[in-house]
Amino acid sequence: MRRVLLLLLPVLLLGAGLASLGRPAATALNLPWPGQAVAPDGPRLRTAVVDRGSITAAVAATGTVNPLVTVSVGSQLSGQIRELLADFNTRVRAGQPVARLDTQQLEAKRAAAAADVEAAEIGVLVARAAAEKAEADAASAVAQLRAAEAGAARDEAALRDADYEARRTEELRRGGTGAVRDAVRAGFMQEKARADLANARAQMAEKEAGRLSAEAAARTARAQVRAAEAALAQRIAQLRQVEVDLSFATIRSPIDGVVISRNVDLGQTVAASFQAPVLFTIAASLDEVEVWATVDKADIGRIRPGQEVPFTVAAFPGETLPGRVKEIRLAAVTISNVVTYTVVVSVPNPGGRLLPGMTATLRIVTDHRPDVLRVPNAALRWRPRGEGAGAASGSPIEQALREMPDLTAAQQAEIAAAQAEARERTEAVPRHAEGRQQQVAAIRQRLLARLNAILTPEQRLRLSEARGARGGAGTVWVVDGEGPPRPVPVRTGATDGNVTEILAGALAPGQAVAVGQERQNAPAQAAARPF
Repeated sequence: MRRVLLLLLPVLLLGAGLASLGRPAATALNLPWPGQAVAPDGPRLRTAVVDRGSITAAVAATGTVNPLVTVSVGSQLSGQIRELLADFNTRVRAGQPVARLDTQQLEAKRAAAAADVEAAEIGVLVARAAAEKAEADAASAVAQLRAAEAGAARDEAALRDADYEARRTEELRRGGTGAVRDAVRAGFMQEKARADLANARAQMAEKEAGRLSAEAAARTARAQVRAAEAALAQRIAQLRQVEVDLSFATIRSPIDGVVISRNVDLGQTVAASFQAPVLFTIAASLDEVEVWATVDKADIGRIRPGQEVPFTVAAFPGETLPGRVKEIRLAAVTISNVVTYTVVVSVPNPGGRLLPGMTATLRIVTDHRPDVLRVPNAALRWRPRGEGAGAASGSPIEQALREMPDLTAAQQAEIAAAQAEARERTEAVPRHAEGRQQQVAAIRQRLLARLNAILTPEQRLRLSEARGARGGAGTVWVVDGEGPPRPVPVRTGATDGNVTEILAGALAPGQAVAVGQERQNAPAQAAARPF
């Protein structure tokens, strides 16, 4: 009897130790723990519990913080920097001077231009005086012409009178009542009247020519006035150009904002030739910024303006910042046959904590389902050994890859290598590490990029359709007691990459479902996969 008690004592002590140490000790000794399922003739199963909760479907992306408006301030003139009135992080107002160039040459040009303007003004005065004199000469010529015309009219009247007197005296002489002397004298007076009329007409022609000459001189004088006025306007324009150049010598901020870059130093020579050199970069107020996120073409169809975008930056670990989708830019970016689009996220930035150039890790929320029945994604992927692909459908992407009959052997090898690498990277991320979900999402994003590079355009289209599918079919394996797991067909809904909504199926909260098998001679570790 004593020997039996001595033999049973180690067993009793071992049982007491297990009862006191609990599940960790049993796991360390590779012994089954009550409630832990054991696969028939195989390693122990790892299980998870079906529960109810919320699911937030999101698209993972990375982006860069940018100001709303960034203006490059340059110089239109060449010269030496005489004053620097702003530096890095200086807050400026629109129109505020930020730098000045040396203006000695410009001031000399302005003095010369001002002297040219004064000379041109004097030239206008001289031309106007000459025009006034020409106008007076033209008026005098017209008056002289009128006087000549009057003299010619008087001489014509005198000629008519002389003709009449000559005819009358000739008739009297012929009638014998008049003297011959009177007739001869009347003839002389007639000839004199004709000569006077001819002289008057010649003078009238001369005065007409003088009038025409005076009027031409007046027109010339008026044209010279206009030329002098045009020269004055040209000199004034040249003076204004010099003054504008002088104003450009003072570099001013075009907007209200903060200086984020200064590219010149005091005394540096600025050379403005075909392109204005950039002296400062000024960002608008940093109270609101934008994050330019890069989103894969397979996910862009789920993005809409107004969606919430929580994100993190390395500068503030452990803090999630809010944002909202502002716009989706239509211009695609293609790098190594991978097409992406830029999504602009509007972010409030009180106090200017976020700085331009910071890298942000974003989750663009595309769907939110509160209080739904859910299971881990691993439960949809797992199936017992020997079961066909139809026993457990896995994720939509894995199922789509399995159902592609046109995959070549080389493609299958590359896909398997990419999935294995992604799985190793995911398993290397600690399960309770801060930001694990973002890291896993980034690994998934890289895997999708590799898959898109491996597949043909038609295959990529089918993969994209499978990835965006909702309400797909799947199978989970329910563990009841000590018996083998039994398959339960389900219809799946939204997923956040870790858990999936169950829309239909014989599942209830609290049931245990298989998510994997523990490795032999290795500590239990949850299998993590990118899907």
